Amino acid sequence: MKINVRQANSALISLIEDFAQIIPVDANFLIPPDRTKEVRGAQAITFQAFRKFWLEPLFVTFPYLAIHEAVYDELVTSSTRTYVKDRIDNGQMILLSDEDLDERESAYRAMIELQIAQHTAYDPEIDNKDDRGEVKSLAHIATKQLLYFCSRDSRALRLLSEPFKNTIGLDSVSAIQAYELIYYMYAMKMTDSKELKAMYKYLYYLSENDRRVNPEWGQFIQAMQSLYQEYVNRSTGKPTPRY
Repeated sequence: MKINVRQANSALISLIEDFAQIIPVDANFLIPPDRTKEVRGAQAITFQAFRKFWLEPLFVTFPYLAIHEAVYDELVTSSTRTYVKDRIDNGQMILLSDEDLDERESAYRAMIELQIAQHTAYDPEIDNKDDRGEVKSLAHIATKQLLYFCSRDSRALRLLSEPFKNTIGLDSVSAIQAYELIYYMYAMKMTDSKELKAMYKYLYYLSENDRRVNPEWGQFIQAMQSLYQEYVNRSTGKPTPRY
């Protein structure tokens, strides 16, 4: 997947300025990525390693991570499901449930869901599994006027692309991608930079095509700093250097 280091994401700037916001995530943000079928010689990331250099720093960094019940149902791997369940039970993760919506909100959510579903493989009438988590998450997010959805899924990211999202009722919802949070945790020194570098390389710089379209780690950090360093410095109280 090609990343964008040319234009700042206003959603990421908002998170840098205020990390204490509700941040709904997709299943692929919680499940270890596996590119063994895609890249010859690649090794699968174990849950233990993924938990250490991604999940734990993520939960430390953002106190209001959330997951929609439909996405939670997609967590079929026992280790991931147990980890997320423990976080929910301990009040460290918010479970978004459509049952919590009032009558007016439920009607609006159903309408938005139909609009979104038309552009996916999900059919609300038969309630199939394809794209179900993304569609129901986005419908709930739009209904509750939440601002973000974190995903690595190209289909979900397409739904949140400009100007397409404005046609399906998602104009106020912005995508946050994994590489943006990798940079955020690096800039805020939330975990070992070597672990973040490994995560970045696995997701965005592992295949021949990755290396053709994406910058290597040092170039990535330099490009992201040029876009966001001012906001990071402001949020941490550091002076912004003058050039």
